[in-house]
Amino acid sequence: MKIPKLLSRLKRSEARIKIERTHYGIKLILPEELDEEDLLKLMAVIPAGAYKLPDNEGIALDFQARKCSGKFILKLIAGLIWPRELKIIAWLSANQDNLKLFQTAGLNINEPVQGINIQVQTQKENLNNDDEYNNENNNNNYPGWKIIYNSMRSGQRIDTDGDILLWGHLNAGAEICAGGSIIVAGKMHGVVHAGAYGREDVFIWSGVFETPQVRIANKLCYAGNKSVPGWQKSVLITLENGTPMIREDKFIKLQTEVN
Repeated sequence: MKIPKLLSRLKRSEARIKIERTHYGIKLILPEELDEEDLLKLMAVIPAGAYKLPDNEGIALDFQARKCSGKFILKLIAGLIWPRELKIIAWLSANQDNLKLFQTAGLNINEPVQGINIQVQTQKENLNNDDEYNNENNNNNYPGWKIIYNSMRSGQRIDTDGDILLWGHLNAGAEICAGGSIIVAGKMHGVVHAGAYGREDVFIWSGVFETPQVRIANKLCYAGNKSVPGWQKSVLITLENGTPMIREDKFIKLQTEVN
């Protein structure tokens, strides 16, 4: 659906929800004066098709100064966002309690940055006839590694079914979600989720470990704390018998000393 037509349908559906066209899609500015139940009803009035956007665009929800309860957020996600398959890329608010609630739930609280292009290269495509991808045991459906050659800034997010190698820094507010393993060569300040579709035989490696949240499969492996071993060091994170293990990467240190 074309964006002008989309905005027109949204405005006809409910004038009290303000809609702004943005470089990343649309921003829905939600009214502050309604109670939570009325706001849910108000959002439900908008036809499901009106939320459809191009694949490279999404929706930012701006709650302004409204104070949201955890119950309201759960109802919003389960009753509206999931059933309609909405692509919510940012949860915005002027209320600090809301921001803490969103962050605890692993939701992005930063509006996407304009004019930043992330260069992504699939390693499998560049290996040509490499035996690694041509032996008889190879799964030809495996997407391979994706390589990002620059740092990721707040508001940026990368999703892939395979593995990700980020050569730069993962700054606060940026997110990486991978079906496979994740390597961040620089500083890891943002949120990472490896094995996002249930795989537990994956790993996370960070050049400098300083992140508030790491997940492998359905396990929350880390909630930032400077007292945790490995803080501000190179670490390897894995799951062993379902238990998250964070280890300082002794191998990398040894190689550095030898060389």
